[in-house]
Amino acid sequence: MYDEVKSTSWRGPTISEIAEVAGVGSATVDRVLNNRPGVSEKTRRRVRDAFEKLSAERGAADRPLTLRLYCDSGASFNALMEQAVDRANRTLPGVQIDGQYVSTHQMDPMQFARKIEDEGAEADGVIVIAREHPAINRAVRKLVGNGHPVVALTTDLPSSRRLAYIGNDQYAAGSVAAHLIGRALPEKRNNILLMMSVPFRSQQEREMGFRRVLRSEFPHLKIEERVTSDDSTETTREQLAAYVEAHGCPAAIYNLAGANRGVAEALENRGKTHDTIFVGHELTQYSRALLESGVMDYVISHDFTAEVTSAAEWIRSQLGGTEMSEPAATQISIHTRYNCGP
Repeated sequence: MYDEVKSTSWRGPTISEIAEVAGVGSATVDRVLNNRPGVSEKTRRRVRDAFEKLSAERGAADRPLTLRLYCDSGASFNALMEQAVDRANRTLPGVQIDGQYVSTHQMDPMQFARKIEDEGAEADGVIVIAREHPAINRAVRKLVGNGHPVVALTTDLPSSRRLAYIGNDQYAAGSVAAHLIGRALPEKRNNILLMMSVPFRSQQEREMGFRRVLRSEFPHLKIEERVTSDDSTETTREQLAAYVEAHGCPAAIYNLAGANRGVAEALENRGKTHDTIFVGHELTQYSRALLESGVMDYVISHDFTAEVTSAAEWIRSQLGGTEMSEPAATQISIHTRYNCGP
């Protein structure tokens, strides 16, 4: 492959171009293209993906599809989504996604909506991960009305008239959490605490699924109440610590929101990490560490990169005039300390 890259007749990507897209040095690209040792399989895959993407783009006459992704979430989720966007940009030919990430506890919905409306109008399509808020719904409706396809990712915005939702069946994800907790606790009366944040549709649907399974299959378990935070580690830790101080530690905690670290720190400070079943969402570097240490029992997650890729491909097909039905729900993954590796 390397000889082809160096050849004067080759009109594909150069080594420096491959290195830039893959995020590695030119020497690493050289080793991969010459099949030399000393490069991990993960890095080899990134170089091959970059080569294939650039090669495909060289053969395409049209300009790249430009997409904007707007993400309102906690810091660790935002970091995962940024990695997923980077991966999609390296592997999807003819697509360039520009990601904008805002921490939930710092986000002004009105400003966020204006950014979606103004900047989104400059792109071919828009991907949105956001709470349900009238201003955000209005911005999405305006984009769609002006011919810009919008996909809601991970958490739905049904009132916005978005063209598609791509992500988990969040009702089913909440049902899974109830099943895991119900099977983990002894068959006697026990209390469960729900941790929530701002009004994301995903959390509301998870709660509905969780409550349904608890009522139907584990009626001896009761939801004590909900603690509402803002997806920041510090606030979540303080809110849960105050609750435990006043009411004692529940038998189980289901965190429907972000900031699993805040929940963990509150439990660790009370010495209750092994007395409370702890279930949360999204396999981040922090939740993986909490699983490995035994602080978290289960993490319910999904494939971020596959969902971003699916959203980009759905928008491209829509713009190409293909009649697209709404995609099926993506796969729900359950992680324990034994299957949480990279």
